[in-house]
Amino acid sequence: MRPIHAALAAAVLLAGCAGSVSAPTALQPLSVEQRAALHLSNVTADAASDVSMSDADFSNICDKVKADIQTGSPGVWSQTPGATLKLHFTKFDRGNAFARFMLIGLGQIRIEATVDVVDASGATVAQYKVAKDFALGGIAGGTTTVEDVETGFAKSVAEVVKTQA
Repeated sequence: MRPIHAALAAAVLLAGCAGSVSAPTALQPLSVEQRAALHLSNVTADAASDVSMSDADFSNICDKVKADIQTGSPGVWSQTPGATLKLHFTKFDRGNAFARFMLIGLGQIRIEATVDVVDASGATVAQYKVAKDFALGGIAGGTTTVEDVETGFAKSVAEVVKTQA
């Protein structure tokens, strides 16, 4: 295999790490009973005052979370009014592709949020912290985008309500 082909193959494999799942940290976990009875009908997002995100960023991530929940835990999603998953972003750093390309650890992409499960009455019934980052260097670092990391972040958020098989 030519060196350029090997480098591109390695970049594709390593970029897959950006879309992998990071386990949520339970701050106030759903009980077994709450998880069994959970029916979500909405995902919303906002950000801390020092976090710069656009409405398109919020919409893209919420859509990815909804899709991952509908695919991974279809019984949890409901068309009738139910609970809401509220994402509150505490970090959203797009990083720098050139810095990542130059050296591992530089130009890191980082997304962090608290995830509240809010019932129909408006009460928070569970809270989690979800964080996803990417800091590889070289070709993988230079070609990985924040959208790739958003995909992994959305999968990680969906783990909060994943039904146990």
